[in-house]
Amino acid sequence: MMKRLAALLVLGTAVAGVASAEAPAEDPTAKLYAQKCASCHGKDGKGAPAMAKMFKVDIALLDLVDEATLKKKDEALDALTAKGINKMPAYAGKLKAEEISALTKYFRSLAPAKPKG
Repeated sequence: MMKRLAALLVLGTAVAGVASAEAPAEDPTAKLYAQKCASCHGKDGKGAPAMAKMFKVDIALLDLVDEATLKKKDEALDALTAKGINKMPAYAGKLKAEEISALTKYFRSLAPAKPKG
């Protein structure tokens, strides 16, 4: 019985080691977005309906991947994140400028690809 248990333990450890070696490292910016932004802006950047309802605002105000937001320059979006706007808190002093810029690039990556043509 002890030999079986020991064999299972060794096998389980080996499998866990292989699984963790194959798993990609989590993107730190995706993790930061999930921690700081997703509760209001949604995992997909389109806005969280529950937060729009709670704040009594149109969900379009929380949408980061709409055409109007995506047309803005990175510097303008970085400034909005740093200074805050309306009910969104300011992140200057809480996040590094590089993290804010990375968040802008990250949420831009959430935008659906435009069809070519």
